Amino acid sequence: MIRQKRNMNIMDRVTRFVISLVLLGIVIFGPLWNLLGFFIVLLSVLFLIAGITGFCPFYKSINVDFTKSDEYFK
Repeated sequence: MIRQKRNMNIMDRVTRFVISLVLLGIVIFGPLWNLLGFFIVLLSVLFLIAGITGFCPFYKSINVDFTKSDEYFK
């Protein structure tokens, strides 16, 4: 099994989780059941996976690690 190092802090993970739930709610309860709705669902699933795992592939591609920035939010 491939194991990635976490590169997101708690605030980033919670924000992505909440955004993904809001986007899914908009698609499920709103009038977006077309191609735009499909892309919003895809984006929200990616945000949900990143929020749960704590690993962001974009952060990895630009070589950024935000795990040590939790001190700024206390």
